[in-house]
Amino acid sequence: MNRFLHYIKNSKAVYLHLLSVFFVLHGYTENFPIISARDAGLLLLVYLGVGLVLYGLAWLILRKPAGAHLYATGLMAVQFFFGACIDFLRGLPPLSFLSSYSIILPFITVLLIIGLILLKRTKRLFTRTKVYLTTLLVILILADAVQLGYKRMNSRTKQVTQTGNIKICTDCPKPDIYLLLADGYPGLSSLQDNFNFDNTPFLDSLRSRGFFIVDSSRSNYNFTPFSVSSMLDMNFLTGIKGFNSNKEDMALCYKTIKNSQTFRILSAYGYSLYNYSIFDFTGQPSLAKPTFLPNRTTLITAQTFTSRIEKEIGHHLVTTLHLERFIRFVRMQDLENNTRLMKETRRQLTEKNNTPKFVYTHLVMPHYPYYYDSSGNAISYEVLDERHHSNKKAFISYLHYSNRQLLKLVDDIRQQSARPPVILLMSDHGFREFPEHVSPAYYFNNLNTLILPDSNYSRFYKGMSNINQFSTLFNTLFDQQLPLQKDSTSVLQD
Repeated sequence: MNRFLHYIKNSKAVYLHLLSVFFVLHGYTENFPIISARDAGLLLLVYLGVGLVLYGLAWLILRKPAGAHLYATGLMAVQFFFGACIDFLRGLPPLSFLSSYSIILPFITVLLIIGLILLKRTKRLFTRTKVYLTTLLVILILADAVQLGYKRMNSRTKQVTQTGNIKICTDCPKPDIYLLLADGYPGLSSLQDNFNFDNTPFLDSLRSRGFFIVDSSRSNYNFTPFSVSSMLDMNFLTGIKGFNSNKEDMALCYKTIKNSQTFRILSAYGYSLYNYSIFDFTGQPSLAKPTFLPNRTTLITAQTFTSRIEKEIGHHLVTTLHLERFIRFVRMQDLENNTRLMKETRRQLTEKNNTPKFVYTHLVMPHYPYYYDSSGNAISYEVLDERHHSNKKAFISYLHYSNRQLLKLVDDIRQQSARPPVILLMSDHGFREFPEHVSPAYYFNNLNTLILPDSNYSRFYKGMSNINQFSTLFNTLFDQQLPLQKDSTSVLQD
């Protein structure tokens, strides 16, 4: 130990870089295996680069390597631990007022200015500080490395193999399966009761194409990650806190989707999986919302200074300053994703494949933002703010447009498929953005339609919920005996 401390004391300061390593490694370990090592590595490189830039700027002002290293570390600490400190203050009623941005941001600014002045004046080399921080961070990194190693071994030896009871039907046909998920598409009764809108013509168009309409269908949860993960895993989520904004709940949803029972069964039957959704599959990251940093690393970065500022006051800054280009980018992102995912779905229709396909396409429509009116005219991005999401007239107008787009996609799949496919056209939940109070039951009333090559819909029943969608499908297609879950619903908070 003495040799270790002596080495640190006489070596160059590295705790700035160790802080970045600890932050990313801790987040990666905490969210394993949801975040890939590649994505975590890219995030670490970004933070190491930012740390070097901050060190360089601090050195230009201080002209002292030790002081510049300490100051840059302080800046990175603000970035990494800002959100955790804010939440800590908010959890202490006597001190909760200190978590106000009007107080905490000026306080941090003054603190950083005072720190810079003091470091400029001092001649200290901060040797003890270097030894303490380096030792502490090395211990924390080693602890996370041990925990990560344990999780990796555990994931290999304790693989959830619910497919163990699955009998492979060797002579059952294996048609291509398309899951077309229209986000936030309400069911017939919700549209009739809350919008005074009759969606029967759209459903009749599907019936004329051979689709079966599941009467009184409903989702089990009222938010997308929960609904999709429970549907694909054919089981309810256990141990959730019930908040759409909860980090642990989101991590569980992402992990459940990646390791869902649906994917395992399809893989056992030799299906190739095509991911055109907003979620990551194992080895197939989502094509939606392309950003410089991988989507799933938000589980690590959600509590950072930049993420919290962007989430909690970024919108107000943008709208106040009228940053047109940024506003347009943010508000039009879902439209670009929809266009890209539909294009990729159509593109794979022309690909020749010796194995059956499972294609999951997730479209954020007719969910807000309502990009088009019923005639297909684009809505200005300036209108697409948070006040527009409860505009019922705009929603119904966009629903007309969405119906036409969904029918076109269904027709393309049916016409270009080499053999009759299974198509599941459904939604993850119903409409939630009501301007008035309605029964929470309407949050779950959703669209559920499907077409099977042999038109055998005897197992699909009135009031069936999403959680039993794939159990019923596999029991029908592959002669399985998968158990059905209770068709219950859980209201989650935002």
